[in-house]
Amino acid sequence: MGKRQRQVRCGKWLISGAAVPVAILLVVACRSASVDLIPSIATYRDRMLAEHADSAATAENSRPSAWAERTTRAALPIVRPVASQSNLPQRRSLVTQVPTTSQPSPEDVLRQIPDPTEVRALFAARLKELEREAARRDEQRVVSNYRRMVDEAERLLAELSRPDPIRLSLAECIQRAIEHSYAIRIEAYNPAISQTQLVEAEAAFDAVFFLDSAWQNLDAATPPSQLAAGQSDIRSISGGIRKLLPTGMQVSTVLSQNRRKTDLSFQTLNPAYSSSFTATITQPLLRGFGLDYNRSQVNIQRAQLEIAREIFLQRVRDTLQQVEQAYWRLAQARRSVSIFAASTAQNFITYENMKGRLGHDATPVEVANSESRWRNSRVTFLETIKNVRDAEDVLKLLMNDPELLLSRDIELIPTAAPVAVPFALDHFAEVRAALDARSEIRQARATIEQTRIQTAAAKNQSMPQLDLNFNYEVQGIGSSADASFDNLTTNRFRSFTVSVNFSYPFGNRARRAAYRRAQLQESQAVVGLNQVTDGVVQEVNNAIRTLQVRYSQISPQFQAVLAAARNLRALQARTQAINPNYLETELSGVEQLANGRNRLLQVITDYNVGVVDLERAKGTLLQYNNVVVTDQP
Repeated sequence: MGKRQRQVRCGKWLISGAAVPVAILLVVACRSASVDLIPSIATYRDRMLAEHADSAATAENSRPSAWAERTTRAALPIVRPVASQSNLPQRRSLVTQVPTTSQPSPEDVLRQIPDPTEVRALFAARLKELEREAARRDEQRVVSNYRRMVDEAERLLAELSRPDPIRLSLAECIQRAIEHSYAIRIEAYNPAISQTQLVEAEAAFDAVFFLDSAWQNLDAATPPSQLAAGQSDIRSISGGIRKLLPTGMQVSTVLSQNRRKTDLSFQTLNPAYSSSFTATITQPLLRGFGLDYNRSQVNIQRAQLEIAREIFLQRVRDTLQQVEQAYWRLAQARRSVSIFAASTAQNFITYENMKGRLGHDATPVEVANSESRWRNSRVTFLETIKNVRDAEDVLKLLMNDPELLLSRDIELIPTAAPVAVPFALDHFAEVRAALDARSEIRQARATIEQTRIQTAAAKNQSMPQLDLNFNYEVQGIGSSADASFDNLTTNRFRSFTVSVNFSYPFGNRARRAAYRRAQLQESQAVVGLNQVTDGVVQEVNNAIRTLQVRYSQISPQFQAVLAAARNLRALQARTQAINPNYLETELSGVEQLANGRNRLLQVITDYNVGVVDLERAKGTLLQYNNVVVTDQP
């Protein structure tokens, strides 16, 4: 299978990669966690290293000879720490692998559970094999029954076919999901949204230009006097810049000009123009002071952006896992149709044989019994076809491909064959990779960072308010706007004010409670990280155990299928008179063979799903599918 390049741009995020086939042997490298480990993760790592060191020491003491030592070293690879953790010791890999000496070949296993597109060729091969054996054993009845069964099974399988089939590889399904999945596209907007929120937080330190204008016309009811103006016309305009500095200091500069005209006859300048330039500085000394506090919202939003990115990666991984699971479930449903088509056809042939022998050595009871078994198997077969339709819809819904609409009656044909080969797994390396790569752990760390910032900000807010204010003003006056501004530039009329403001609420209960709440939330986030870490380790352990158990189940289940097939062929080769016990035994043999093959199919499907689940549990499913996520517009 060749690599296929794929790219899709969703919101702020670009996903690209090339599809790769499932490897014959999984070689897992030992990946390291970051140097700055969370204590719980570091403790787990140290404990694992100690256990492996003890195991290595035991093996060292018990080795029988130098030749055995060289053999063991050649068989067990050495795991070396990465450069960032050069202080960690080298150790032998704990390779977990099921013995393969008695395992059947993958081709033999898949021959028992074929896809409907492979059934015709498989039936032909089985028929030739039966003809060769029948020539030696004189079992022509078995060959005749098998020919009739093949014809009936192919007729049943025609019910599955539709006029619009589409063959899909697993890589193509992944590519379509990455390009069109609604779940991925929706989640792709969240990092971009978080980026805008970060810009909003940073914009708090942007300089602000302001411009104010006012016109005030007064006609006050005042006693007749030459000293008090009853009428006045005041027009003012002011503009300036204000800015918040990272230390908490607020700086503003204002340039204003006023025009005042009154009804006072002895006023020298009427109208009078006044200009002023004012610079104001306010610096918090306790509450609100410092870079950490004033940039806390920026740092919180930066951590939130990191969380949004990790959630997006997690969504991509989960979607790919669901797509691969749906793909293998669809393959299972289709192969189950082949199994039950053969068993239904065999039940029908048995029923036809009973009808043909009615009145000879078969009674109406045997005929009715065989007919009941056939019709029940027919019901089961129709249910398997429904399961295929349902599995197709699930896969379509996950991909959301406009070419594969749910409203179209399309037959999806998986072309990837299930894997039935062993995987070499290093348990410790898998856990270490998961602790290093899982998005949930990085999300929990970012959440802790957020709560730490919030705790520091709440502590700052619990302090008293103590602000230092400085105001500097230069004024000018004249009979015109130009004259007042010229007078302002002479810097003759200057004044300044220095003030200190202090406030502190009695008890300070609200701010102390907020600080205590922030501390509790930080402790809660740390516990949450421990919980997530343990959950990740449990998922990896469960995934590894599932792979081991499912692989160990393949051989005995395969042998059970072969035994059931031999049993049924021996029963069909009998030529003596039919009796109720024989009929029941033959019908049970047909059902036993179908159930055995269906259980083998379930084991193989679970094994392939288990591979995907392990990669997802490790957090390496994107790398496993060669998918790269980058931040681009």
